[in-house]
Amino acid sequence: MPRPICADCGMHLNICVCEACAPVPNRTRVSVLQHPTEVGHPKGTVRILAQCLARVDVFQGETPDDFDQAGFNPHTEAGHSALLFPGPGSDTLECANLHDIHHWIILDGTWRKAAKILHQNPALAALPRFHLAEPPASAYAIRKAPGKQHLATAEAVAYLLNVVEPGLDTRPISRAVRSLVDKQLAQIPARLHKHYQ
Repeated sequence: MPRPICADCGMHLNICVCEACAPVPNRTRVSVLQHPTEVGHPKGTVRILAQCLARVDVFQGETPDDFDQAGFNPHTEAGHSALLFPGPGSDTLECANLHDIHHWIILDGTWRKAAKILHQNPALAALPRFHLAEPPASAYAIRKAPGKQHLATAEAVAYLLNVVEPGLDTRPISRAVRSLVDKQLAQIPARLHKHYQ
């Protein structure tokens, strides 16, 4: 018998975090460019952003044609847009003057696949680009990251919004991420939890 599915997020009810999500009334526009392999991934955090944020759009794809068909064109998004992604040429988010940036673009996927999106979309590489210098410790223990300073997509967006909208309460995102981690760990035998510390 198939397990029941949440009508809102499309996940099985045992890993659905919709009840943990609460509104975050961000003014800053956020666009998430999501690698196709992340769509419907049970450990993905973009569904948390879709549930919580007042202003967020999610576009699936990998190539310029993919994103164009999905309704996102980085050429028309230039001007007051910036990309949050570490690497050569990126500036420190916390020290930058961000007053002219009203739209943030985030890449969602494994680090390798997110870098591939960037490589295949030169218009993204031409945007102002920033990285997090002092991110908090990640609570997202259920997927591997290149280093301790790397965050899940939802965590990175929450931190970004804390920087650009200092009065915004992004704790609902953090709570939902912790709920996702707890529910995923509940599906794993306790003897294996040590691998997710």
